[in-house]
Amino acid sequence: MSSQTQATADQLDTIRSIMKSTRIAMLTTVEAGGALHSHPMTVQEADFNGDCWFLASENADAVQQLEAHPHVNVSYSGSSQWLSLAGSAEVVRDQAKKTELWNTFTDVWFEDGETDPSVVLIHVTGESAQYWESPGKVATLVGVLAAKVSGDEPQTGSSESVAV
Repeated sequence: MSSQTQATADQLDTIRSIMKSTRIAMLTTVEAGGALHSHPMTVQEADFNGDCWFLASENADAVQQLEAHPHVNVSYSGSSQWLSLAGSAEVVRDQAKKTELWNTFTDVWFEDGETDPSVVLIHVTGESAQYWESPGKVATLVGVLAAKVSGDEPQTGSSESVAV
């Protein structure tokens, strides 16, 4: 565990907000040879309490990789907010949870439906998070231009690293 401070309620709210505003996250796993590989995943649940969930085929590369190396990173990118969540993942076979997370969009990816036994859950337990917030494109541009003129550091937003 790092020397990061435990996330406050406000910081967890910011993390949830970034997750909710992002439809696709990138799940980074470790391949057999040690290389990192990122997989686009649909965000299923954004009521973040330290965990996040994804649906996947049991034959997917991500599932095979995380079973061998459970350390993962999940990154979320919005228009003016970004989140990097580091933690560990496991494959879960839980029909009730799968039914809870299933939606119309999921049907597009898994045509045999929510009872298909080859559809599994990926459960990520977050250990630490780093997030960045910017004031938006226009405000960031103004800040950069002002810094260029003044010679000061540009004010482009804030970043926090916390344990979750």
